[in-house]
Amino acid sequence: MQILSPEDIEHVRSSFDRVWAESRRLTDLFYGRLFETAPDVQPLFRGNIDEQKQKFLGTLAVIVGSLENAAVLMPAAATLARQHVDYGVSREHYPVVGEALLWSMERCLGSDWTPSVAAAWRRAYAAITDHMIASAYTAEDAAGSLTRG
Repeated sequence: MQILSPEDIEHVRSSFDRVWAESRRLTDLFYGRLFETAPDVQPLFRGNIDEQKQKFLGTLAVIVGSLENAAVLMPAAATLARQHVDYGVSREHYPVVGEALLWSMERCLGSDWTPSVAAAWRRAYAAITDHMIASAYTAEDAAGSLTRG
């Protein structure tokens, strides 16, 4: 089972391969943008931020490398989501993280960030995070967040 078309997988993979050489820039841009647009998430990162950047990059690399194997990727993503609940991550953080990721990829890729590459990344992020949110948050959590928000 695949969560994306072969073309989308190729767009995501090839663009990620291009930014790999400047992965430090990617993670610096990502966390800078994330903390700028959502300063309330910064306290969730209690440890060494450089270590966190490496973990983020490693996780992103595994996800990109597993896109055509949903049977492996989706259970791992669900586990990751449940772990992040323990860190204080809410469902509302997922769109903010996605925006920061796509913004950072666009800055790193420049003119290689084409509409088809952007669309592939949006579809990949949505497919994975929709599953993560469904796996980590119950209907009661959703109702609670609606009454709190």
